[in-house]
Amino acid sequence: MSLIGLSSKESAMNLPLEPRMYVIVREDLAYKYVQGSHGLAQYAIDHPWKFVEWNNQTIVYLSVFNGMALEDLRLKLRDTPYFPGFSVFVEPDLQSPLPTALCVFDDGNNGVREHLKGLSLASK
Repeated sequence: MSLIGLSSKESAMNLPLEPRMYVIVREDLAYKYVQGSHGLAQYAIDHPWKFVEWNNQTIVYLSVFNGMALEDLRLKLRDTPYFPGFSVFVEPDLQSPLPTALCVFDDGNNGVREHLKGLSLASK
């Protein structure tokens, strides 16, 4: 498959089905990548067998606008019966119940990409 001419988002979402980890962060946080790292660490704690299956292969950082959007995504994923486990990180220093990062593994066969295809790549 040629990726020439595809946007970064299309490239990230349309690669052949291979294991990849998605880390979804909030664009409204200046330290979103730190929060994403916390989310990835939480995933390793919550789902060690899936973390080993991922084996530090492809990782994709996506973003949502704010905490409410991330909470909406969490609820959507939670309510999907066939969906694999995911992990959410809530930064205690913010004193808010809203998540700051969400991490989910896509083994290439579980439909994760369909649920995330409307999200943008995280910006700088």
